[in-house]
Amino acid sequence: MAKVMLVDDDVPVVEYLQRLVPWESHALSVCAIAYSVSEAKELFMNEYPDILLTDIGLPDGNGIELAHYFRSLHPELRIVFLTCHADFHYLKEAMSIEADDYIVKDELSPNKIIQSVGKAVSKLLSAQTELEKIAYKSDVERNKDLLIQQFFLEILKASEPELLLKQGERLGINWSLPYYMVGLCHLNIGMMLNVYHRNNLELVKYAAYNIAKELTEGTRITPIQAEGLQLWFIANLSGNENEDLAVSGHLKQIHEKISEFLKIHCCFIISPQPVKLVQLKKKVNEIIRKQQSTYYESTWMINIDGLGKQAEPRNELNITVIEPYCDKWVTALSEFNRSLVLIYASTIEKLIREKKPEAGKVQDLLIRMLQQASYQLGGTMDERLQQEIKQALNLDEALEIINIFSEDFMEKKRSAYTDNQNTNPDLKIINAFIYQHIYKNVTSIDIAQYLHLNPNYFSRYFKKLAGLNFTDHVHLLKMEEAKRLLGGQNETAENVAYMLGYSDRAYFSKVFKKYTGMSPSEFKQK
Repeated sequence: MAKVMLVDDDVPVVEYLQRLVPWESHALSVCAIAYSVSEAKELFMNEYPDILLTDIGLPDGNGIELAHYFRSLHPELRIVFLTCHADFHYLKEAMSIEADDYIVKDELSPNKIIQSVGKAVSKLLSAQTELEKIAYKSDVERNKDLLIQQFFLEILKASEPELLLKQGERLGINWSLPYYMVGLCHLNIGMMLNVYHRNNLELVKYAAYNIAKELTEGTRITPIQAEGLQLWFIANLSGNENEDLAVSGHLKQIHEKISEFLKIHCCFIISPQPVKLVQLKKKVNEIIRKQQSTYYESTWMINIDGLGKQAEPRNELNITVIEPYCDKWVTALSEFNRSLVLIYASTIEKLIREKKPEAGKVQDLLIRMLQQASYQLGGTMDERLQQEIKQALNLDEALEIINIFSEDFMEKKRSAYTDNQNTNPDLKIINAFIYQHIYKNVTSIDIAQYLHLNPNYFSRYFKKLAGLNFTDHVHLLKMEEAKRLLGGQNETAENVAYMLGYSDRAYFSKVFKKYTGMSPSEFKQK
């Protein structure tokens, strides 16, 4: 039975929905009722509903923002919106979040509700069925997969591994050719956490494994489950020319299908140089060891045979240079200031990419950030976070995990961005986009593309909406953030310009004076 959460400040509407809609006869149950955003947030984590039926206009917030928040916690959540009147911009936002329906209250009826919620149930069941279908295997098959994994480990341990090949044949593994090519498939943890609930990660891994099994059937490639969210691929080869290219072609197909069906990326770390069976253990250990050398790579396939020696840190101060910004990130998070959190996170990323410290030091730094944040925010760090940071193959993946942590925390406590001066929903959406990208050069073309509008139309519309052109509006918001940043005791204008996406300090100073009436140095003295 699917669980439905109702959110509406209109008590008669809630009573109407609760009493007159035949929920149970359609395998539905109302698990929670809330009359405000704050109440909904309190109830959501306790009930963990499958479907959210929410009004858009709420006394302490916006139903669309609430749906975004709940989606970040529960990616599989289905959503149906209620509203008092049809509104193009609200409809566009509802479409952007992939809501299942948008109901005008004037058209409200039990049949209409069941029809709309029915769409949500269908998509809910379809998504779960597809994942389970891909991951499903009988107990016999699952046991066989475990035996294959055990066989592989025995091969790696054995001093004379060729004596175990007969055992492999009984499991359907025919390694009769003399050479072996090794690859390791890493499933992107950050993307998995964005798309799936944590409780489903092992199921997703098994689904990826089954996709690989189907696509390699009839080939000389054997997928084998590895530790964590990884899979081994062993290709048994004759030693003929260009066999490695054929293997790479199969791996590319696996990469594409995992992306298509599971909506996540994976990365293959391979060694195209074939080896004899007795050298297999050495090659496997080499791939495991060289994973950290790929920390600043972002491609879907990495050839470790082509990797040079990992760049050494430039000096012992690399991490020390970054640590003050980590402290500022924690402070911004504790103050629920999303814009500053994004600015400092972007600055940390820039410095790490410029300095390129060794992966282990970066991982330790990010874990300390999470530990410090968890402690200051009144709790302890979830042990799974530490494991996930350690398991992340590259910096992009680790930073995505950090981003998920910060967004999750801020959304649980309150919306970091509130526009007290403007209640217009369109302007709030635009301002939220600017704050999310405040460390970049945000243009009217960027926001027009985000809103799916013609850039010329958007420029005219914004001037009418806000009373000034878009460029001036962006500069004003950035200068407000610049004033906050410059208020820091040891913060320089050069650093602030860098963090806000101004490549030229002189230009930043000019813009700052235009919108504040004083230079950055005068502001600091004041």
